[in-house]
Amino acid sequence: MAEKMASAAQPQSPNLVIHILSQHVRTEADWNSLIESNFAPNTQWTAIQNRLLDSSSSDSTKAAGKVLEIRATLTLSNPNERITVDHCKALRNSEAIQHLQQAEKVEVVHQPFDLYLDHRTPGLAVFDMDSTLIQQEVIDELARAVGRYDEVAAITEAAMRGELDFEASLRARVGKLEGVDANIWDKLKRDVITVTPGARLLVKALKGLGWKTAVLSGGFTPLALWLRDQLGLDYAHANHLALNEAATLLSGKLVPGSKIVDGVAKRELLIQLAEENGIPLKNAIAVGDGSNDLLMMSAAGWGIAFNAKPKVQEAAPARLNTSSLLNIMYLLGYTNAEIAKAADVEISILHT
Repeated sequence: MAEKMASAAQPQSPNLVIHILSQHVRTEADWNSLIESNFAPNTQWTAIQNRLLDSSSSDSTKAAGKVLEIRATLTLSNPNERITVDHCKALRNSEAIQHLQQAEKVEVVHQPFDLYLDHRTPGLAVFDMDSTLIQQEVIDELARAVGRYDEVAAITEAAMRGELDFEASLRARVGKLEGVDANIWDKLKRDVITVTPGARLLVKALKGLGWKTAVLSGGFTPLALWLRDQLGLDYAHANHLALNEAATLLSGKLVPGSKIVDGVAKRELLIQLAEENGIPLKNAIAVGDGSNDLLMMSAAGWGIAFNAKPKVQEAAPARLNTSSLLNIMYLLGYTNAEIAKAADVEISILHT
């Protein structure tokens, strides 16, 4: 894509990266129109380079795609100050960006250029499970089996919004699962659970690039371990449900003495996994949708709220509201060709 935004007196290097994800394919002319209307260079910032990450054409005159990357320099009042995630959150929440997203049906994600470069080095990627790697809230589906879906789902929603203490809400919901058939996991795997679009290819691409991956879930081990094997994740941590004496039904309790995987535990596990693998935290990313994911998002070099609750989106370092988890690869700066190579698939497979 033509680099039409560079100024005659452009700075030597960028300090900010902006990704714009469109709901539909845009031609080069479409993108240039959007850029000129919303990202014209001014006294506060200068764009250095832009490129399409998902263009299927090597001919810049025929370039078209859904994902544009802009590398820019943002001028700060203190010339010695570095761009931080907080600066990016302020940009994200600005009236201009909010209007752009609504008017153009795009998602705009900002990140410090230093952080962007850090994630070109293979690191650690940790994910929440429910409503992140999979599209369901598992505890709600377990409650459905004993006719208690509505009351459990209401508690789940309040907990994910951060309105209830996670451990207390977990124990309250688990208590309503007493009597659920211990073999229900097979039915859930077969008939209910759906992996989020893009999750399989995202993990495969990250693994191909040398990243370590983990699911850290406030859900339950039978599905977390299954999902680890399904996606090829390196680690899985979740809560342990106890059975009755005959081991045929859920008892409505957690296994005594087992560690509860709440927000604090997720943060501790992320730090532990990074240390065990010799990975600096700046090279870690954390992805989730609930309030109990915010601590691990803050501990990681970069945290991404994926289709998250409003309060979580507001607090998270970054947010991504798209249908596919594979879009995270674009935020890390990879093109379609690079993603396909890392995942060992044809480019045509990426968005089928």
